Amino acid sequence: MTTASIVLLLFVVAAFLRGRPGTMQLRPLEGVLSVAATLVLVGATERLIGRRKAVRAYVAVAIVSVVVGIAIRVLVTSTFGSTASPTYRLSGFPLYAPAVGSILVASAFASALWRRRIRLLVLASALVFVLFEGSFGGLVTLVAAVTGLLVGIALRSRGTTRRRAWVRSSQHEARVLASSLVAISAAGPFLAVLSRTPVGPLAPLGALFRNSLPNRSLSRACAGFREHGLSAVHSACTPSRALDGLHTPGTALVGFLPLVVLFLAAFFIRRGRRPAVLVAIVVNVVLGVASGVAAITAPIPTGAAARYGALHVLLSVVSASVPLGVAAFLIVLLPHLARRDAVGGGRPDRPNGRAALTPAGAVLFSGAALVAAYVVAGSVAPEVFVPAVGLDGLIGTGILRLLPVGFIGIRHVGSVPTHGLPRILFENIGWAFWVVAILALVVACRERTRGRASSTERESLDRILKKGVSGNLAFMATWDGNEIWYSPSGRSAVAYRRVGDVAVTCGDPLATEEDAPGVVAEFALWCDDQGLLPVFYSVRAALLPVFQRMAWYDLPVGEETVLRPRTFSMQGKKWQDVRSSMNRASKAGVTALWSTYAELGSATARQIHEISEQWMSDKGLPEMGFTLGGLDELQDCDVALMLAIDDDGRVLAVTSWLPSYRDGRVIGWTLDFMRRRTDSMNGVMEFLIASAALKAQEDDLEFLSLSAAPLASSLGADSTAPVDATDRVLSFLGSALEPAYGFQSLFTFKKKFQPDYEQLIMAYPDPIDLPRIGAALGRAYLPDLTARQIPKLLRSLR
Repeated sequence: MTTASIVLLLFVVAAFLRGRPGTMQLRPLEGVLSVAATLVLVGATERLIGRRKAVRAYVAVAIVSVVVGIAIRVLVTSTFGSTASPTYRLSGFPLYAPAVGSILVASAFASALWRRRIRLLVLASALVFVLFEGSFGGLVTLVAAVTGLLVGIALRSRGTTRRRAWVRSSQHEARVLASSLVAISAAGPFLAVLSRTPVGPLAPLGALFRNSLPNRSLSRACAGFREHGLSAVHSACTPSRALDGLHTPGTALVGFLPLVVLFLAAFFIRRGRRPAVLVAIVVNVVLGVASGVAAITAPIPTGAAARYGALHVLLSVVSASVPLGVAAFLIVLLPHLARRDAVGGGRPDRPNGRAALTPAGAVLFSGAALVAAYVVAGSVAPEVFVPAVGLDGLIGTGILRLLPVGFIGIRHVGSVPTHGLPRILFENIGWAFWVVAILALVVACRERTRGRASSTERESLDRILKKGVSGNLAFMATWDGNEIWYSPSGRSAVAYRRVGDVAVTCGDPLATEEDAPGVVAEFALWCDDQGLLPVFYSVRAALLPVFQRMAWYDLPVGEETVLRPRTFSMQGKKWQDVRSSMNRASKAGVTALWSTYAELGSATARQIHEISEQWMSDKGLPEMGFTLGGLDELQDCDVALMLAIDDDGRVLAVTSWLPSYRDGRVIGWTLDFMRRRTDSMNGVMEFLIASAALKAQEDDLEFLSLSAAPLASSLGADSTAPVDATDRVLSFLGSALEPAYGFQSLFTFKKKFQPDYEQLIMAYPDPIDLPRIGAALGRAYLPDLTARQIPKLLRSLR
C-alpha cells in the first residue's frame, strides 16, 4: 500500500470528525484542497525520510493532535458554554494538520537551507492563524506543527552527522528574522479581515483594517423615516445616509494598502534595505498607537457580557503591545539590518542623504497636497457637508481620511460631504496617499549601480593583477560595468557584475592559489551582509573543493581552451588545416601585425571599427558583453592586438589578447575579440591564432588561452565520457543559441589547435535561486537587448 493510499484512508476516518456528531460533513472544496496539500506534504516527507518513517510520522502526529484537540475543545466549551465560538463547538479536525507535522519531522533531515525554510514558513503560518484568526483548526495545526518539530529534533539528535553548510552572516539571520516578523504583522490583520468570526488574541488589531461603516440597511431605514412623517429622526440619520455612499473600492483600498506597505517592507528588509526597516517601524508604531486608542475609547462590555470585561481589556492591551513590540525589536536590530562596508575597499550601497530624503519628502508632500486640495474644495462648497463644518474640521477630517476608518472609529469620521468635488476627494485621497507611499518605498529601496571606477581604484586593481593571480580571465575585471570588492588584507579582490540583487563574479577571485579559498568565503559573507546573492561564474573547477566545503551547488558553464607555447608545434595530420591557412596567407601576401590599439594609425583603427560594425549589422542582434569584450575593451593600453593585413594595408581580421601577469611580467595572453571581413581569405582566423602562438613561443610565455565559449562543451556526439543531467542541459542551451551566436561552432573551431581543456563552473549557494540567477546572467550578457530585437533573437533559436 502506498503512502498516498494510506493518507486517503485516513482522510475517510478523519472526515467523521469534521462534521457534527453522528454525521459526516465535508465541504467539497475544502476536502479537495486538504487532500492536495496532504499529498504534497507527505510526498515531500517521504522523499526526505523514506516511506516507512513518513507513515509513522504522519500517524504519530495525527494521534497527538487529535488528543490535544479534544482536550482543547472540552476546556473551551466547559469554560464558555454556549457563548464559545462556533469554531470550537462545531468544527471538525483539519485533515492537513498531521501532514504539516510530518513535514516538520522530515525538516530535521533536510539541508540547512531547506530546514530553516520549512520550519520558518510552517510555524509562522500556524502562529498567524492562531494569533489573528484563532480558529480551532488553526490551533490544532499549530499543535501538530510543534509536535512534528520536537519529534524531528529528537530523531535527528540520535547520532546523525550534520551536513556541513555555508555559515551565513549575522546580518543575514537578523534580516530573515526581521523580515518574517514584519510579514507576520501584515499577514495577520489581512487574515483577520477575511475571517468571518476571528477570535484570536490579536483579532482586535486586525479589526482596525475592517470596513466599519454603517450597514446599508441602516441607510435604507433612515430614508423611510421621512415618508412616515418622522422628519426629526430622518435629519438625525442624514450622516449615516452620507456614510452609506462610502462603500466604495477606494474605502476598501485604504484598509488594505497599509498592509501592502508592510509586505513590501518585509520583502526589502530581507534584501538589506534600510529605508524598508524605517518604514516598518513607523507603520507598526502607528498600528500600536491606533490600536491602543481604539481600546481606550471602545465601550467595555456590560450586562451578561460583563464577565468578559477583563478578557476584553487583556486582548486590547495585547493588540496594542504586539505592533509596538515589533517596532521596538526592529529598532534593536537596526544596526544589524543596515548594509556595512567591506573591510578593505568595498563600497556601500547606501543612498546619500539627499537621495534618501527624496521618497520621504514625496510622501509628505503628497499627503499635504491631498489634504490641502480637500480643504480648499470644502471651503468653496461648505453647504454639501453633513453636519456643517468649519476650517479646523475640514483640516482634521482631511488628515483622518488618510487612515483606514477602523483606525479612527466611525464616531470620529467627522462631517461628511454628500456630493460634488468634496465628495470625490473625501472618497479617494486616502488610497491615493498610500499608493504614493508604496511607490516611494519601491524607489527608496531600488538598487543603485555604481559608475565608472576611479583612477585610484584602477591603480589598486592593476597592482593586484600585475603581482599575479590565479585564472586566465582576470583582466576582465578592468572592464566598465564591473564592481570591485577588496579583501580585508588588500592583497586580493573580486570583480563582479551587479544585476538587481545578484552579484555575478567575472571569473576566479583575483587572488593567489593559496589565498583564493579564503577570499571566496570572505566575499560570500560580504555579499550576504549586503543583501546580495553571490554567484561565482566562470571559475575554474579547481575551486570545486572550496564550494563543496561550503555546501554550495555547481553547474558547468563552459570549457576554457589553453595552448602551451613552450611545446607548441604544428606537426602532424591534425594540424593540416592550420598549416594550410599559414601557407595560404604567405602566398596571398598577408602578414600578421602584433600591436596595441594606441600604436595603430587612424586609418587602421578605422578599419577595425568598420569590420566590427559589418559583423554586427549582419547579425542584427546586440553585441554580447560581460565576459565577452568589444571595441571599447580592446582599446586598453595593456591589451595586445594581432591583425591580418594584406599588401594594400587592408585589415582582413583582428583579434585582441588580454594579459596575465606575475611579478609585473606578462606570462600569458587570453583571446577575447575576434572579427573578420566577410570577403577575407579562408583560414584567416587560423592564421592569426597560430601567429599569436608562435609569438608567445618566441617570448617564452607559459600559456596562450583561447578563452571559453559560453554554454559550449568538449563532449561531442562521439564522446565516450559519461553525460549527466547538467551536461544535457548545457548541450541543449548551447545548441538552442547556436544559430544566434555560434558558441558551439566557435568551440569546435578552437579544437583545431589541439588545446588543453579546463572546465569552468558556476557556483551558487541555493538551487531555489537559479531562475533569478539565469535572469541576471541574461541581463549581464545582453544589457542592451531591445524589445524590437527580442522577436529576431527568438526566431534565430532552434
